[in-house]
Amino acid sequence: MKLEGKGRGAGRGWLSALTGTAAALTILAAAPAMAQGVTFPPQMLEAASSAAKAIAGGKTIGGSVSVLGVDGGRELEMLKATWKPFEEATGITVNYTGTTDFAAVLQTRVAAGDPPDIADSTNINNLVRYAKAGKLQDVGAMIGKDRLQGQYDAGLLDATMVDGKIYGVWDRIASFMVWYNVQTYDGPKGASWQEFDGWAKKKAASGKTPWCHADERGPASGAVGGNWIQAYFLKKYGPEKTKAWARGELKWTSPEVKDAFQAFGAMVTDPKIVAGGPLTVLSTPAIKIGTGMFSKPPACDVMLWGIYAGGLTRLIYPEVKPIENLDFMAIPAMTPEFAKHEIFGGTLHLAFKNTPQAAAFLAYLASPEAQALVASTGNWTVANQKVPVAAYTDATTRKAKEQLLGPDRTLIAVPTLVVDPPVVAAYWKGIVQYIKNPNSLDEVLASIEAAKQ
Repeated sequence: MKLEGKGRGAGRGWLSALTGTAAALTILAAAPAMAQGVTFPPQMLEAASSAAKAIAGGKTIGGSVSVLGVDGGRELEMLKATWKPFEEATGITVNYTGTTDFAAVLQTRVAAGDPPDIADSTNINNLVRYAKAGKLQDVGAMIGKDRLQGQYDAGLLDATMVDGKIYGVWDRIASFMVWYNVQTYDGPKGASWQEFDGWAKKKAASGKTPWCHADERGPASGAVGGNWIQAYFLKKYGPEKTKAWARGELKWTSPEVKDAFQAFGAMVTDPKIVAGGPLTVLSTPAIKIGTGMFSKPPACDVMLWGIYAGGLTRLIYPEVKPIENLDFMAIPAMTPEFAKHEIFGGTLHLAFKNTPQAAAFLAYLASPEAQALVASTGNWTVANQKVPVAAYTDATTRKAKEQLLGPDRTLIAVPTLVVDPPVVAAYWKGIVQYIKNPNSLDEVLASIEAAKQ
């Protein structure tokens, strides 16, 4: 797996920039597969404990490490369970603070000279911003580059580097895909976008709406559409133009960006193509995006969103079985050479302080033993390539690991991972306006371009 693209400026998390607020993850964490207490195989706990002891040199370090992030609710409880072997082995207490306003809280604390020891950024641009400001610690020097090199894809490491120094550690990685109802979807798999779109139009002509889409989430409404547009753009125009778009070199008013919006509009504004039509799309909570696939009778067959969409759908329809009833495929490509390029989300651990506790915790978070625990929760795929597929207890995350995060894939940072928050906000707002009034597209694109600082 390769990852390309770096960002600049202040950022929002991948769940706020790509998928919405952190509250969405709290809801996801209550999905059926995760409804009970977190338990791990004894051998995995022992391996994680041994790794933590080795990191601490067999000594009890003691003290605490402060962490700021966006996690909360059941999701945070799962993460805490993966940290427990570390705390018990090292005597270090992990003090985690979760907030839905991560970027603002972090900026305020850094400006006040009171940053957390570690910040869990869900956006690449936070790393670049604070590293260039001299606020971040060299993680490679803190924990040793050997803990990262050879265990992480070179592209992942490159995305954490500024001026040759490593400033972040990846652990959770999220994929985006086309989900479908196995019992009703009769379209192509592994085909081109042209073939896939041809199926959708044929389905619509028969009187059945092919697409599910929902995009209501208050001020973050439009974010799901943002994923759709960026994925389409990458699959048609490729990584170089996507990176140029993210860096601000390709304008939001460009023909390529306009084309991606129009492709999205052809789906989301046509009541024959999308279940319920545009007004239903804007009034239905995004967490219900997949429910139309399993309503009685089914209202639609496919949806495009992140890996958490499957869990959200099963939360509402507990009888739905992953892969057996609800499966996914890679987002089809318009241009064959870009079929193996994917948009993504992820979590980066950034160090603002170099303490023994912070260094030990970062080394643990980066380890295959710790990330194997994270993978085994069934909630996430992880970045460390040494984590075996067998660690994935959930069929959906296992398939995502094998098919969308494999060595033949290249992950690309899209604009919402890179640009400044005002641009992200204008993007989401513009998508909502465009859905309401497709004739306003030129005005929408100009307003997003004007939001660039």
